[in-house]
Amino acid sequence: MIQALATALAGYADRSDDIGRFAERIRSQPLSENLAGDMVGLMVSQRAAEANLVVARVADETGQSLIHVIA
Repeated sequence: MIQALATALAGYADRSDDIGRFAERIRSQPLSENLAGDMVGLMVSQRAAEANLVVARVADETGQSLIHVIA
């Protein structure tokens, strides 16, 4: 479970970086450039970050359940 938690948190950190990168590109580019593509990338990164947090929560809950079973 610890490996799943670490992987999920690393994925969340990576997606957070992607969100920041897309947000900066949207903020600084002229409207005529690839706004639609950057918005899609921003939304995809958001959903991926949310999915990573769900995996982290489930891994944590599973680990807690195993501790209760062992104890």
